[in-house]
Amino acid sequence: MNRLAALLLVVAVGMAGCGENLTTGPALYNRHCGACHGRGDLAGQVGPALGAGSEAAAMTDDEYRTVVREGAEDMPPNTRLTEEQLDKIISYVRDVQGP
Repeated sequence: MNRLAALLLVVAVGMAGCGENLTTGPALYNRHCGACHGRGDLAGQVGPALGAGSEAAAMTDDEYRTVVREGAEDMPPNTRLTEEQLDKIISYVRDVQGP
């Protein structure tokens, strides 16, 4: 019985993030962009910074869409995001970038 309890605990912990609400801009960004471009302040990690004062902050929304869809340099293209999801990500990035 102890093995079964341990197995159930491992499965429950593993599934804890499965219920994450991936309908908000921040959640979508963190899931699809944050590992490379940084979470929170979008300061960059593997990929370039997207936050306030970055070169990316001067890009238009259409330029963001093109980079995401077609990729750039080391960034692979992402065609899995819906237009609505991409709009939410861009909106979140713009919010973090500020005025």
